[in-house]
Amino acid sequence: MVIVKIFFKWVTTSLIAVVTLVSAAIIYVSLAVDINGFKPDIESRARQQGWDLTIDGDLAWTFFPQPGISIEQVRFSDQVAASGTLDSLTLSVGWIDLLSTGGDVSHLQGGSIQVNGGQLLYKASNSLPMQLDNISLKTSNILLDGSTFPLTASMQALSGQKFSIAADIAVVANSGTVQSLSLSDLTVLLNDIEISGSIEASNSLSFIEGSLQTNTFSLVQQLERVAKILPIVSVPKMADPSAMTNVSIESRFTFDTQAILDIDSRMMLDGQTIEIGLQVDHQRNKLTTLISADVINASNYLPKPGSNADNSSLFAPLAIPFALWRGQSQVEITLGSVQFNDFSVDNFYSNVFGNNRVLRMTSLNADLFGGQINAIAKLDMRSATPEFSLQPVINSLDLGAALPVLADNKAITGIANLTASIQGSGNSLESIIKSLSGSGQFDIGSPSYNELNIEQTFCNAAAFFSSGRGGQSSQQWAPGTELQDLRGKFQLNRGNLKIDDYSTATGNLDIAGRGSVDLVKQQYSIAANVLLDSAITSSNGCSVNQRLQNRQIPFVCRGSFGKGPDNSAYCKPDEKVLKSLLKNTVFEGLSEKLGESLLKNADKDETDPLKGLLNNLLKRKLK
Repeated sequence: MVIVKIFFKWVTTSLIAVVTLVSAAIIYVSLAVDINGFKPDIESRARQQGWDLTIDGDLAWTFFPQPGISIEQVRFSDQVAASGTLDSLTLSVGWIDLLSTGGDVSHLQGGSIQVNGGQLLYKASNSLPMQLDNISLKTSNILLDGSTFPLTASMQALSGQKFSIAADIAVVANSGTVQSLSLSDLTVLLNDIEISGSIEASNSLSFIEGSLQTNTFSLVQQLERVAKILPIVSVPKMADPSAMTNVSIESRFTFDTQAILDIDSRMMLDGQTIEIGLQVDHQRNKLTTLISADVINASNYLPKPGSNADNSSLFAPLAIPFALWRGQSQVEITLGSVQFNDFSVDNFYSNVFGNNRVLRMTSLNADLFGGQINAIAKLDMRSATPEFSLQPVINSLDLGAALPVLADNKAITGIANLTASIQGSGNSLESIIKSLSGSGQFDIGSPSYNELNIEQTFCNAAAFFSSGRGGQSSQQWAPGTELQDLRGKFQLNRGNLKIDDYSTATGNLDIAGRGSVDLVKQQYSIAANVLLDSAITSSNGCSVNQRLQNRQIPFVCRGSFGKGPDNSAYCKPDEKVLKSLLKNTVFEGLSEKLGESLLKNADKDETDPLKGLLNNLLKRKLK
């Protein structure tokens, strides 16, 4: 019993002595060592590592629960793109490790790092700036032998959007240099998006690879948040209110800090799979985006009918990938089929490159309405009003299938070919149409005009000339007009399309003329001169008085595109020209009796005896 008392007394005395000595050592270190005197040395060593570091606050010892150093009011930058501040930084190590390291900090075990009130700004010359605010970071039980320890962090980005990070981190260091680092069980929370995965860095952190995946989230909500930050982003009301609300992404990436970043992603968009590839070439300062999909149903993503969707940022979707990167960018899109309600675009391919100021589309290819479209284009966004140029080539487009869908017009059928060079400017569809200028040429194979039989109309006019009684041809006529190949040229000037000349034929009738189309009002006016160089209009047509052969009979066709009360269309002889022709015919002495008959059948009008005659002819429904 005496021995036990003696031992207990000895242990108690020893502990008191140790505590006393430690306390004394702490007091001595705190009083004798001015830790703030190390500021210049710390800042100098940071500059040697490529960092500008300034400590505006105080350095202080911490002893409990672990020994360490607390640093306040730190400013830093990497002298290139990254800069930031820290309200406080605390570094600590375990007591045992501190005593057993022999000065080699690479073997420290059980330490911790804590950051409060941090701010980080990344402002590279080739991308938009990124700022992180209110950074808090904490680690504990730091191990540098490859064993894992926890890491948690929270911060704000994108104008106040909160996100947090949690992971198990493993670090391997040698002689003060980090050789490798890995993040496992990684979880990132950004609003309602949860990102999970893993990241590994090797070769002294020069090579990074990993995989990430998200939960299912609403892309519409995220775009609405981004729209508050980037004004070029707009979120229209779509036909399907649930469109873009069921989205998830899976990604794998590799990153060579000296060369290339590769990201391969798969997006599930409302049940549709879209492959997205990103490549950043640091040496060439180039961002390449590759987008591909087998089938995309685009109908649900069109503006909601009657919503009067804002199209003031018409070029925004194309400009966004280029606005996010200040160097050279390229976007390549390959789609097997893009399906709309009434038609589909197949084998779509587009290649666009440029920067946030000028974009060039070197290729656009697609199959639609039985034909193909190819185009090159340029978009200049260096001013507030974007300017563009477009050179389309259309081959074998089925107008009978295209016009009812695109222009609500069923009057014209045929196989169309077109080449053009067009320029314009504007942010909205209306302003772009008003600005259009350029020229082109077209031809339509086996065309037909379904609202008028031109041969019948000609024969009725010929019968009127021949009889003087205003009668119609007795032939049985099929509805519409089958034409021979139609060819022409056009000019565009501020939304007005002028057809310089065109030519076609039906039967023995040659047809040529000019016309105009108001693209803003969606109205057209076409003048046609019909010439017969034979005695009959066709094998099933009518015989024509010799006086009318090889003489141009003028017609005018007017109408509008689309639906509405003002979409009527008609074709009839041109009144002014026809009056002149009638006068000439009478004065040539075609027949005195015919002249008398013409005047007798005319409405009584002392000033113009031909007016009533023409009214009778022009009021006749020619269909």
